[in-house]
Amino acid sequence: EVVKTLIDTLLIVMVVIFLFLGSFRSVVVPVVAIPISLIGALFLMQLFGFSLNLLTLLAIVLSVGLVVDDAIVVVENVERHMREGMSRMNAALVGARELIGPIIAMTITLAAVYTPIALQGGLTGALFREFALTLAGAVFISGVVALTLSPMMSAHLLRAGHTDKGFSGVVNRTFDRFRDWYGSHLDRTLNARPAVYIFWAGISLLAVLMFATIPKLGTKELAPKEDQGVIFGIITAPANATIDDTIRYADAAGKVFQNIPDTRFTFQVTSPDTGFGGMVLKPWGVRKTPTKAYLPQIQAKLGAIPGIQMFPIMPSALPGADNFPVSFVITSTADQERILEFAKQIFAKAMQAHIFQFGDIDTKIDQPQAQINFDHDKVSALGLDMQQVGADISASIGGNYVNRFNIEGRSYKVIPQIKRVDRLNPEQLKNIYVSGPNNQLIPLSTVASINHKTVARSLNRMQQLNAVTISGVPAVSLDAALKFLQNEANKILPKGYVLDYTGESRQLQTEGSKFLGV
Repeated sequence: EVVKTLIDTLLIVMVVIFLFLGSFRSVVVPVVAIPISLIGALFLMQLFGFSLNLLTLLAIVLSVGLVVDDAIVVVENVERHMREGMSRMNAALVGARELIGPIIAMTITLAAVYTPIALQGGLTGALFREFALTLAGAVFISGVVALTLSPMMSAHLLRAGHTDKGFSGVVNRTFDRFRDWYGSHLDRTLNARPAVYIFWAGISLLAVLMFATIPKLGTKELAPKEDQGVIFGIITAPANATIDDTIRYADAAGKVFQNIPDTRFTFQVTSPDTGFGGMVLKPWGVRKTPTKAYLPQIQAKLGAIPGIQMFPIMPSALPGADNFPVSFVITSTADQERILEFAKQIFAKAMQAHIFQFGDIDTKIDQPQAQINFDHDKVSALGLDMQQVGADISASIGGNYVNRFNIEGRSYKVIPQIKRVDRLNPEQLKNIYVSGPNNQLIPLSTVASINHKTVARSLNRMQQLNAVTISGVPAVSLDAALKFLQNEANKILPKGYVLDYTGESRQLQTEGSKFLGV
């Protein structure tokens, strides 16, 4: 695909040069500069240790239109001197000497435009460093070619008077008429200098206002959504769900993906209370429907599956992203429960304002937990060893392997564990027997009781602070969603709370405005 694009670019550039120069001899000089400049760019790529990848190939394709500029200027200047009566060699020497300053200035200017991109840090620098330096290198080589090879080729290829005949003559006479028309209008404009100054001042003021206003009024995204032919979703199950429950509902989600006509294959990974799954669509050569068009249809069917939450999304085009584009983190030294209260208020405001298509809060205090409490007086009276009691309980329900055994040359783990039917709920733990004195078996219920409570599924931290994250898929631009959350957080959160970001949201905050300097 890139090779085809490069060939198309070369053909278009050659046709355009011919239409404006009007002579095959004149076209040869800038056309020869193209491969030489690109070969020089490849040499610089090897010198810098760059590989041939999508970004460097893009730089090579874009540089095709830039590297011919200097050579075209040289050809035009040499032809002008030849029309004025100079010999071919003198015209080439004088023309090249006249253009040394302008060509060096043009080359440095173009290279200076792209080089700062390579000096960026973070994701921007990692992505565009090779692109910027490859493009700047091609422009630099083209400047060298324009001052060395192009004048000599012009001296040998161009002929005096050939620009006055045929198609070349038509082109030159057309440009002469345009030059005369432009010159007359330029004279009139310069005679009205006060009006020109006023117009210039107005345009400059509008440019300043545009630069200051667009970043505030416009929407910002880290990168446009790319149709990669992949849809996936994160599975969220109840805290007390078993692996059997999650697999059953996840299989139903898998059938939703399989029933899409353009599905190539599906994938799924599940655990008791979470997981992910999705689908890969057929290549573009086979299907005509874009990936985005399937999202509403899939979401409607996934929403009808009980027992799990699953929202289909398209993966980010850039690396380093989280599961969802929005990842808004609230951090503090306060308790997790207190942070969660504020996070729920902010999230409720966002849902009321229709900021999210789908949203969630990572901290969930809904995990049932059973705690075994021992009566130490009874333990002492029965002569039990707590270390042995702990080992017995661990062996019964822990799932750890204690040894290995060999069968037919293969090694297998020995994992002692009571049957699953006997450990489906915490109350069944009371039926476990532990070892007592003289190898007596004593029911656990004799010396222990079970207390039930609800705890958080996980306690997350960020930058050594307690953290709660609001994440989701925005119904507006990512920048607008983050600004809304920031504004609501500033209204709701007391002092001592710090806002942070992860994934794509963090990249947008740190990288999205570097080129504008805002």
